[in-house]
Amino acid sequence: MKTKEIAEKYFNAMVEGKFDEMAKLKTSDCVYWLSGEGSWPFGGYQSLKNQGELWDTVAERFPEGMKMTLQSITADDERAVLDVHIQGTRKDGRIYENHVMLLLTLKDGLISGLYEYLDTITVNELFCGPMDDIK
Repeated sequence: MKTKEIAEKYFNAMVEGKFDEMAKLKTSDCVYWLSGEGSWPFGGYQSLKNQGELWDTVAERFPEGMKMTLQSITADDERAVLDVHIQGTRKDGRIYENHVMLLLTLKDGLISGLYEYLDTITVNELFCGPMDDIK
């Protein structure tokens, strides 16, 4: 499978919440990093535990999920960059909207690194900040 096809398959599994399928596309020692290291609780390199906490936070605060739209993929033999638009409504009615650049690095046909670049101020505020009163 070519790099672009692997990236598309990973994105589609993510959109569908197929975590087992996502895991099959990654190396056992795959690195996951989010921008904003030190500026919000999920910034920097993520352990599997941190990744689970992040997904739990999303599920708790955004019960209707997130709409992820793939804008484009640029790929070569060892890297793919996905331009993704994400939007969701928090359970208190606040809107989350972010443009994310996801860099995937590949080794032997599997994803060995995921590096996510996003607006850390927005994500910190809506994922980790206080919730508005729900009426």
